[in-house]
Amino acid sequence: MVSKLDPDSNNDLKYKVYLEERKLLVDAKREESRLFDKAILTLAAGAFGLSLAFIRQIVPSNGIKPGTMFMLIFAWAWFCISLLSTLISFLTSQSACSKQMEILEVQYFDNHNSQDEKNNPKNWPAILTKWLNILSIITFIIGAIFLAAFSISNLLPEGGHYVG
Repeated sequence: MVSKLDPDSNNDLKYKVYLEERKLLVDAKREESRLFDKAILTLAAGAFGLSLAFIRQIVPSNGIKPGTMFMLIFAWAWFCISLLSTLISFLTSQSACSKQMEILEVQYFDNHNSQDEKNNPKNWPAILTKWLNILSIITFIIGAIFLAAFSISNLLPEGGHYVG
């Protein structure tokens, strides 16, 4: 009996396409793992570092204005959600690559050319990764808006606007 992974049992072109696609997926998985620490550190250091520097260097002279602390807390909460969804998305991305490799093996070696769901399963980790990335971007933007609102509110004089 011939092995499923034996190139002689399949069309050479099909096998080459399989190998190229598999290599790309392995490389993508490796790249996602490499970028994981870099992305988390960048987001965390940027968002929290900026807000802490603002509080330490700009706000201490006048103190945090009453009624604005909630904006900072909300900003931090949204940044945390963004960081967590980014963290989880990197993990689901790795699972998505593994799942796609399994799907490729079925498509190229089991000769399932049917278009039905049973023979062409969805890559749910890839779908989840996409939505986690969208969540991460949206929550980061919301956090940035709250941080900007907090900063502006604490930079304006008591009257609420600058007089020229």
